[in-house]
Amino acid sequence: MMRVQIVLTCVVLVLAVHGAEVTSPTEDTDHVVGEIGTRLTDFARRAEHVGFHGAVLAARDGQVVAALGVGPADSNGDMTNTPNTLFEIASVTKQFTAAVVMQLVQAGKLNLDDSIAKHLPDVPADCHSITVEHLLRHTSGIPGSNSQGGGDDLDAVLPVFLRGGPRHKPGTNWEYWNQGYALLSEIVSVVSGRPYTEFCREALFAPAGMKHTCFTGDDAPDSAVVAVGRSAFGPPRSALEHPYGSYGFQYRGMGGVVTSVWDLWRWDRALHGNDILNDAAKVEMFSPGLNEYAFGWFVRTDTIGRVVQSHGGGVRGFVCEVRRYPNDDALLVVLSNRDDAPLRELVPALETILFGGDPAQDQPLAMLEQETAERLMGTYRDERGNQLVIGPGLILTAAQLRWSPPSGPVTRAVLGLDDEGTLAMYDGADTINLTVERDESGSVAALTILGLRFARDD
Repeated sequence: MMRVQIVLTCVVLVLAVHGAEVTSPTEDTDHVVGEIGTRLTDFARRAEHVGFHGAVLAARDGQVVAALGVGPADSNGDMTNTPNTLFEIASVTKQFTAAVVMQLVQAGKLNLDDSIAKHLPDVPADCHSITVEHLLRHTSGIPGSNSQGGGDDLDAVLPVFLRGGPRHKPGTNWEYWNQGYALLSEIVSVVSGRPYTEFCREALFAPAGMKHTCFTGDDAPDSAVVAVGRSAFGPPRSALEHPYGSYGFQYRGMGGVVTSVWDLWRWDRALHGNDILNDAAKVEMFSPGLNEYAFGWFVRTDTIGRVVQSHGGGVRGFVCEVRRYPNDDALLVVLSNRDDAPLRELVPALETILFGGDPAQDQPLAMLEQETAERLMGTYRDERGNQLVIGPGLILTAAQLRWSPPSGPVTRAVLGLDDEGTLAMYDGADTINLTVERDESGSVAALTILGLRFARDD
């Protein structure tokens, strides 16, 4: 009887080969396994109160320990995010572009050292030394500012993308250039004889069992919940709505995939196996070059020697990050339908929990007592119009400085106590002390930071 109960209560994830798929629990409900899964779920749910709406999936040793949705999936709060909700993943799309390139290399139809002029017409002579590999690694020498142009006419965009030629000898300097991946999407189309999106579906999504994964501009898959993204930079938009008018060369290949955390788990399983890419192709794809960038992935070794393959993405209404840990057969996926979601804090904290740690111990400052933190919370403004907002954070108290004018830059930081027990703010680079000014009742009336006095304004 006990053996039957164990079989019934355990979750088994099976990867079947040749046309079968990764089976999973009911994908529109939360999935939590063990203490680590519980801690991950609790922490992700706490993140809603600091602006996280989205979905999270985490796996260790080849098993999913947590998959959940957080917050509303739409702008009205009528739908709730689930692990099956579809989000746009912006630049995380680059790993799929890299994968179809490597499939063509694997098939002997394309070489990494091919000049782009071999596959694209009318490439200027000063760009003939740029290879397919240079585009994959962001080492073409073309500056990231060459980002104008769009639509479906390659003849129109190619001179604009390549204007001025390489500023550095190709292969010697790293500079993130989105449009290089747009050119890769066209090389894929030319070599495969298929439109880029169609080839991705046939060569990647279908064999990996990613049934709901699609592109901006596509119709919603049957029964799928499509997230609506909230943005600080414009009106809400569906994950399937083009952020740049169409899926032309202004976005193709560099962004535009729409998917769920469960489908990204299937993609991870496909990369773990050999059905889509063989071992040689994957070794090449995940070998880091300049700035730790491989083919569509950053690949680094962290401070404890763990290999991390990662990429983030952001576009109006959506931000995300995917991290793979190949030596641990682990995965962390965080997708959000708010482009102001605090992923910079959330993702490292979830990573720490996934591997058994306590994110509170990794903080740059000591936590404030709850009563002290609550007295500090509020809105402050200085005489120049700069605004300081202090509120709850994921672990430490959160601070946000919006510099005047209102459309000016924003500095996000955390508040806590430094090694000497003094109130301080940490912005990811520097620790800055604060002076507290209280009124006759003992309430916080003003804060002074870097010589600027912020008086309470709420």
